[in-house]
Amino acid sequence: MHKINKKFCGQVTMSTSNQLFDAHEKYIEIPMVDNKELRKDLIARIEAITLKIIDQISAGQAPCVAFSSQNVEPKSISRKENVCTECPIDFRQKTTSFNNNLTDFIKDKKFTERENCENSEKTTVDFAAKSSRNKFVLMTVIMAEAHRLLLTNASKTRRSFYYDLKKEATSYLVPDQKYVDRALNDVANLLQCAPWDLRLLATTKGLAAGNMTITLNDSQVIDYMIPGGAQIPQMISNVASIRAKADLVLVIEKDAVFQKLLEENCSHTLRCILVTGKGYPDVATRMLVKMLSEKMDLPVYIVVDADPFGVDIMLIYRFGSSTLRKENETLACFNARWLGIHPSELVAIGAKTIPLTEADLVKLRSIEARSYVNEAISKQLSILRKGKAEIEAVSSFSKNFLTATYLSYKIDGQDYI
Repeated sequence: MHKINKKFCGQVTMSTSNQLFDAHEKYIEIPMVDNKELRKDLIARIEAITLKIIDQISAGQAPCVAFSSQNVEPKSISRKENVCTECPIDFRQKTTSFNNNLTDFIKDKKFTERENCENSEKTTVDFAAKSSRNKFVLMTVIMAEAHRLLLTNASKTRRSFYYDLKKEATSYLVPDQKYVDRALNDVANLLQCAPWDLRLLATTKGLAAGNMTITLNDSQVIDYMIPGGAQIPQMISNVASIRAKADLVLVIEKDAVFQKLLEENCSHTLRCILVTGKGYPDVATRMLVKMLSEKMDLPVYIVVDADPFGVDIMLIYRFGSSTLRKENETLACFNARWLGIHPSELVAIGAKTIPLTEADLVKLRSIEARSYVNEAISKQLSILRKGKAEIEAVSSFSKNFLTATYLSYKIDGQDYI
């Protein structure tokens, strides 16, 4: 696949320049989603579960809930296969029989414990069990807050909610914010909805830059041509339209390299939309990347560190995460391709590598065990065992090396996985 020995000796080729110069403007309108029915449905679900918990307590039982917490791994999809093109913001898991089947989720404790042993896909949270008591309380607190937000049609960041809990008598429930994130995912599984439907949102951190504007439902316009780029909107479902003039989307693992590429005028030179999730991406960043790929038909290339955690981030954009398995069809951009930095390039390029740490090796083994890892990725993982390197180890060779040489050559030569 790689012809590295003579690969990066020149600048961007003429064919790439002409192709990028001919970028056409694309525009899509996003139908406004009326969330009134969804809100009404979720409010009813929360109230039904709360009444069942009260019934359990009234009957002298310690309250207990059980819910499906697993899903199938995302499948590997080739470039020629058809993929789901449903707009992420339209994702709704409607269950009209939820109330009728509520006993599937809140049951007599003995029955639930027996079923949990027989069905590994069920997670049980039992107030009577010391190991899950705090989680049960935290889930009820989250449901109460989600109920309030849904009634008032408002939203709140998880970070703000976490600090609210730290200020009150509930601080013992949340040693750190990951407890809120995990419990929120459990509540979403219990209510059979997406976590963001509950209006407790992850703090915005993703950035984008390039010839693109996003218009929100309140007519606010976000211009991504401003210096340094602009934030990706937290509520991607508030997007009314997107206008972009680009040939491709370039997803960058971290902010430092994103800013360096802006200094190199990468978005103009390569006629691309630059995106970064600043490490592991949030939901809004992943939704935007998927939308630009599937709704605007822009190819997506991902550039990450040549280390196990960089590869893991690339795979999350492409195949989804284990945390949000049920939402992977909504969030995963199956058409995205790994442009670099490939471990097989490091020696020929002359990049300095360092040995993998024990944490790197644990992550590497985890990735190798995933069902969607194809032969090409597996080959890179094998080479990666010899040593890792950051993007900066490649970008430091010469001024504008990433934009003018490395990225240009690889895009033009379709040198991706």
